[in-house]
Amino acid sequence: PNDSSDTLTTPYLRVQVTSTYRPERSDPKMDKHCFAYSVRITNTATPENSGSAGGEAPSIQLVSRRFEIQTIGSDTKDIVQGPGVTGRQPLLKPGESFEYTSTAPLSVRPMREKTGVVARMEGEYSFVVLDGDSTSSDDPMKAKMGMFHFVLPEE
Repeated sequence: PNDSSDTLTTPYLRVQVTSTYRPERSDPKMDKHCFAYSVRITNTATPENSGSAGGEAPSIQLVSRRFEIQTIGSDTKDIVQGPGVTGRQPLLKPGESFEYTSTAPLSVRPMREKTGVVARMEGEYSFVVLDGDSTSSDDPMKAKMGMFHFVLPEE
């Protein structure tokens, strides 16, 4: 398969991610490979798993992200971090999802004789739990985005 995917669930969030090679934005002769990755974040909070007062599941707001991308053959990781995602800090009521797609343009020399994988990515989202009209915690909580791979299509 040319796609990679992963799903991780925390007490409040489920994070699903898939990646796909974008040949129209890549130039293999120049070792430039572009991938799209799509993320779906779902508020999975329930009154039982959140300990919410009043018996209602809380809303959550995504406040920031931090990802690490490591290309094959490299000992270093590129860090991507900042507020929200795609310029937004979505507010999710229980059961609601937020989806976005972004790209990862990579400069990497593939090692096709060993693997079609050119990079791996993992990270986390920071979010706050909203209880009624106020934030119930000053310290953001973390939700992991599991490791997934950027895989070249077969030649």
